[in-house]
Amino acid sequence: MPKSHWAQKIDTPPFRAYPVTGGITFTYGGLKVNEDGNVMRQDATPIAGLYACGELVGGVFFAGYPGGSGLTSGAVFGRRAGYGAALS
Repeated sequence: MPKSHWAQKIDTPPFRAYPVTGGITFTYGGLKVNEDGNVMRQDATPIAGLYACGELVGGVFFAGYPGGSGLTSGAVFGRRAGYGAALS
């Protein structure tokens, strides 16, 4: 049976459908960070030695939270914060 990206047809009943929604696992707030992952003060200056990533970072999600995106956010901002911390 030829496959494309390991996909298989779903063509044999019984079929079931389940609703999927974004999870409410956090608030839509968070810490403001710069491009290096530094946590910013209210006056927009970085706090030396303090970095944040993942779910702590504000401004990533606004109207919904797609499942699994917290891992992506943690990986992306974690890498940036790690580089920022290593270079400071």
